[in-house]
Amino acid sequence: MLWGHSPTLHKSGLEVAGDPKWDGKQGRLELYYDEFSDQFRAFQPVTVDNSRQDSPLADETAALDIGANNIVACTTTSGEQYLYEGRGLFERFRETMREIARLQSKLREGRYSSNRIRRLYRRRTRRRDHAMDALARDLIERLYDQGVSTVYVGDLTDVLETHWSVRTNAKTHNFWAFRAFIDRLACTAEEYGITVEVRSETWTSQECPQCGSTEDTTRHQDTLTCSCGFEGHADLTASETFLRRHETNVPRPMARPVRFEWDDHDWSEIPHSHERPKEARTNQSILHT
Repeated sequence: MLWGHSPTLHKSGLEVAGDPKWDGKQGRLELYYDEFSDQFRAFQPVTVDNSRQDSPLADETAALDIGANNIVACTTTSGEQYLYEGRGLFERFRETMREIARLQSKLREGRYSSNRIRRLYRRRTRRRDHAMDALARDLIERLYDQGVSTVYVGDLTDVLETHWSVRTNAKTHNFWAFRAFIDRLACTAEEYGITVEVRSETWTSQECPQCGSTEDTTRHQDTLTCSCGFEGHADLTASETFLRRHETNVPRPMARPVRFEWDDHDWSEIPHSHERPKEARTNQSILHT
C-alpha cells in the first residue's frame, strides 16, 4: 500500500490523502520523506481475511546471494534456483548519472543543481525502486509457492569494506540501495508469514561446492571455476553454498535455473533458448557436477 501527502505532521498522527485500499491487520509501517515531491510516503502490509498468510507453509528454506550484475541469485531446499539479472538496470542507471554529470558541468559557477538535474535524480531513484519492489514481490510469491518459511540473506558489510572501488561503490550504495532492498524484502515477506534472516556469507562466492576449496577457485564474470574441475554459475553457486551452511540435506538442483530480466514493468522469464552458449554450458555444469 502506498500513499502520499504534503509534510504536515500532527500530534495525533500523519494526515494522508486518499482512502486505504485494504482493511485488516496492519503490519510494519515504513515512512520516508520524498524531498523532490515534498511528500511523505508510507508502505504498510495489511493482512486481509483471505490473506495467503492464513495458509500453512512447508518447512522449506531459501538463501539469496545479492549483487548488482545479478541482483538476486536464489537457491531453495525444494531444489529450485532463480536468477534476477541486473546489468540492464545498472547500465541505465549509469547513463542517467552520465547525463547528470554533463548537465552539472554546464552550470554556472556557484550552482550545483537545477530543476532538470533534480528530475533526473528523481527518475533514477523511482526506476530503481520500482524494479526492486517488483523483484521483492515476484521472488517472495515464488518462494511462498515453494513452501519456503525462512529466507537467508547475506550480510554485505564485510564485502563492502574489503572490495571497494568507484564502480563497486556506485553499485552498492547508489544503485543497489542494499539496506533499503533488504527492508523491502522483509516487509513483503511479512505479508506471507515468511521470515528473513541476515547472516554472514563470507567466502561463499569463492568456495567450490565440489571440493570445498576457497584458494583454488577463480571467478571470471559470471563463472566460477576450480582446479578440481568444477565450473558453474558464480552467483547461483554462492547461493547454494550459503544455503548449505545453514541447512543440512540440501539437494542439488535438478531443474535448470529460472532466469529473469526487467522490462520496465515486470520481471520476465528469459527462455533458455535465448541463453548465450557459454551460459547454457555453465548452468548445466552447476547442476550435474
